[in-house]
Amino acid sequence: MLDALAAVARCLLYVGALSCAGVIFAEATLRSAAVDQQFLRTIVRKGALLTIAAAIAGAFLLIFRLGGQFDEATFSAVFATSSGAALCLQLAGAGLLLASDFEDDSQRVMRIGTAALLLTSFAFGGHAAVMGPAESIVAFLHVGVASWWIGSLWLLHRACKVADRPASSALVARFSAIATIMVGALVIAGLILIGVLIDFAALSEILPYVQILAIKLCVVAVLLGIAAYNRIRLTPRLLAGEGAAVRALQRTIRAELGLVGTILAVTAVLTTYTSPHI
Repeated sequence: MLDALAAVARCLLYVGALSCAGVIFAEATLRSAAVDQQFLRTIVRKGALLTIAAAIAGAFLLIFRLGGQFDEATFSAVFATSSGAALCLQLAGAGLLLASDFEDDSQRVMRIGTAALLLTSFAFGGHAAVMGPAESIVAFLHVGVASWWIGSLWLLHRACKVADRPASSALVARFSAIATIMVGALVIAGLILIGVLIDFAALSEILPYVQILAIKLCVVAVLLGIAAYNRIRLTPRLLAGEGAAVRALQRTIRAELGLVGTILAVTAVLTTYTSPHI
């Protein structure tokens, strides 16, 4: 039961952190008038609050998973380890984003740095905690690109709903140009991490991990297929001014966000049930 609750808390942490950091990265790179600033602020603040709540819940659940003793040894195991470092980064990053003044454009660079600080926490927890510095950097880049994609999907869906067609079309065109590079980086970083984490000579000993990872990779493959369809078929139709393409793109973006949620849930199960409690 505790492990299941911990997986839920970790999934919510992923959703909150990657969403609030992602929209900041997306807004900074897409730089479009079609970006709804009020919507961006709402996603950041809701994501930051969810991150803080999930991080605190995860810490308490870890205490109970380690025996439920509120003593020095348990606190040291939770807060004086990589888990404690990750928790501090999550609370600090989310807290600073929550307090950000989005009316002040001069704080944009600081917000980007704070979002990066928040995502750095994922280089300290889960499987990344047992990797070396180089592998942790790859894990950070992997999470960073994934968050950019998630944030871009939020902003694109909103733009297709409220922005005029020329503005939303320009936003989609810029996203498509950047996404080609980003998705390639995401896949490469993911393959590197798989190569680092899996001992192919001892697959029978880590079978549960491999099975859950296989489910995640299948969902990722479907997600990439939908993204490719958007890039090859829907984007040209949208740029050509076809009204039906906007509604079709909204539907596929919702499907992508649903698949992203599934991937984050599977990742939470993967890191909760097959990672050391550190």
